Amino acid sequence: MRGALLLIFLFIWQALPAQLNTDSLRSVWRNTDLSDSLRLKAINKLAWDGYIFSDPDSAYYYGQLHYDFAKDRGLLKEMAIALNTQGTSFYMIENYAKASQYFYQSLKIKEEINDTLGIATSLINIGMIKDDQGLIEEAIEHYTRAMELVLKMQETSNDPEIEKKLVASYNNLGTIYTDIEPELALDYFIKTINIASKLGLIREQAYAFNNIANIYSERNEKEKALKYYQEALAALIKLGDEGGTVDGLNNIGIHYFEQGSYKKAINYAHQALDKSKKNENKDGASTAAEILYECHKALGNYQKALHFHELQIQARDSLEIELNKREIIRQGLQYSYEKQAAADSIAFAVQQEIQNIKIAEQQAQLNSEQTKRFLLYGVLAMIVILSIVIFRGNRRKIEAAKIIAEQKEEVERQHDKIVEQHKLLEEKNREITDFNNNLETLVAERTKELEESINQIRSYQHDLAHNIRAPYVSLMGLLNLIQDERFDSNENEKVLEQLQVTGDKIGVVLKDISKELAKSEGNDNRKNKS
Repeated sequence: MRGALLLIFLFIWQALPAQLNTDSLRSVWRNTDLSDSLRLKAINKLAWDGYIFSDPDSAYYYGQLHYDFAKDRGLLKEMAIALNTQGTSFYMIENYAKASQYFYQSLKIKEEINDTLGIATSLINIGMIKDDQGLIEEAIEHYTRAMELVLKMQETSNDPEIEKKLVASYNNLGTIYTDIEPELALDYFIKTINIASKLGLIREQAYAFNNIANIYSERNEKEKALKYYQEALAALIKLGDEGGTVDGLNNIGIHYFEQGSYKKAINYAHQALDKSKKNENKDGASTAAEILYECHKALGNYQKALHFHELQIQARDSLEIELNKREIIRQGLQYSYEKQAAADSIAFAVQQEIQNIKIAEQQAQLNSEQTKRFLLYGVLAMIVILSIVIFRGNRRKIEAAKIIAEQKEEVERQHDKIVEQHKLLEEKNREITDFNNNLETLVAERTKELEESINQIRSYQHDLAHNIRAPYVSLMGLLNLIQDERFDSNENEKVLEQLQVTGDKIGVVLKDISKELAKSEGNDNRKNKS
């Protein structure tokens, strides 16, 4: 394998998960007597080490359990970790859109809680997605931001976790710059090796050695390339990484083939082929068989060349079948996610419709209450008007009685005065008698006018008692009808029309009374003037 290698730090540091007792981790997770931190570590390890590579769907499931538990307890950092797990599960099936969604959600929480190291990790993860999508500039931007954050943290802390993130940033930046600026890529890879060596990160050293060797090989600096391929192979053998060892052996075999050292190339290719068969590494077997085919063909060993060519075809076909199976599984998982997303969308739409119905019911109830309030206000206004009319009638009665009393007092005073002056004014007796006659006539007229006013007031009282009472009773009946629970809201329009008719009747009666009162006041004024 001659391609540049990314450090997949969104996964675990060990590329091959250790054998785990998943039942034991589940038992820890389900044990409510244990602390929250222990339970969360157990379910996180179960998702990552147990399922992230072999069954991303299950990893997503355990990530959701992790997230729900953390959310219930308000553990924001743990929520961010769970979202990162779910993003990784989508990354594994190459659903980059969903992976980005979860990684960005995780990043947002980390920014809220100011988790700088977590922010750097999310930036690296998002950068890897951009890199896979061919968005090189965006990938470089995310890797660079992560590197700058980690370098700033390194100034005040010697935490190994900080330096691990720096190793990831350096190596991934070096990988991107391999074809763009090889010198800058070499600088990043050397920095990766220095820090990884200090931390004892053998796999990261091996990746960097291999990437450096590829650059020197492209430059045709074969001796330097061979040196770093051998360094990478030694690191992978030390690590016990069988798959990586096969790749390292094939890389050296390719190197010797390109140099024309066919026997050395055959030696390394045979080692790679033997290990591939042992570990059922079809990709490694196909590469090793191809090297052996080319070497024996170059040496003129056509029978052996044909044998390894057939072996290469078999391995390649087997690899394609396996890759097709993986693709089918990947598509199946993606279909399951999309199906679930569609189901969630339908459920949300149904829930939203139910909510809209509830809102409509509440609005209808509110409108009904408003109608009742308006009717009540109308009744109160009518009562106020009636009260004013009655008050004015009573006031006129009082005023009329007062006038009569004043006139009576005046008559008495005049009579007393006449009696007292009778002896002194005998000579004017006739004039006084005439005057008294005229006075009695005036009093009679006034008395008659007062009686007419009293009769008119009684007539107004009769109108108030009969002409207004009938529409008023009708109005109150309609109000009681509306308040009745059995009342059908569909009859609102008829009731409102009846209310309008009743109100018009009351208005006509009040208008007639007002005219009569105005006419009466006009007559009184004219009489007072005369």
